Amino acid sequence: MILKNIKWLLLLAMLPIFAACSWEELPSYEGADITACRFFYRWASNEYKDDVTGEPLILEMEMTTSFSIDDEAGTANIQVTVPNAQSYFTNEVRSQVSQNSLCCQVTLSPAARIAPADGHKILGIPDDWTEPHKFIVTAADGTKKAWTITVTKFTK
Repeated sequence: MILKNIKWLLLLAMLPIFAACSWEELPSYEGADITACRFFYRWASNEYKDDVTGEPLILEMEMTTSFSIDDEAGTANIQVTVPNAQSYFTNEVRSQVSQNSLCCQVTLSPAARIAPADGHKILGIPDDWTEPHKFIVTAADGTKKAWTITVTKFTK
């Protein structure tokens, strides 16, 4: 019983400390940058099925990527290489991978958001990456920056 009362007294003693900090006093992040890019290939498996529905599972394989990012120009140039067949990523599946059916994932500045521009699809949906894609990255403080992601080399 005494231990329970001590916990409550400590909590009450700390309440003014918590109340002294205000969320408005915290600075907003101002970065609106893309810091990394990854590409994936997704497909419906003929081999693996959902145990409950019996529907094919959607599998994915990460492509090997190297990139150069120019923060000043707002460009990300990516080189994508299709990995060798392995495990569930069979030669048959590998043969279907093309530059016009890839999914892109990016890493952004802390608390930033990204939205497609010029009619491009949102990231994470398979898309045709044979042409540059434009996006707007919005920092937590509201700063906006235009970005162009380009697959400059696709190797299979």
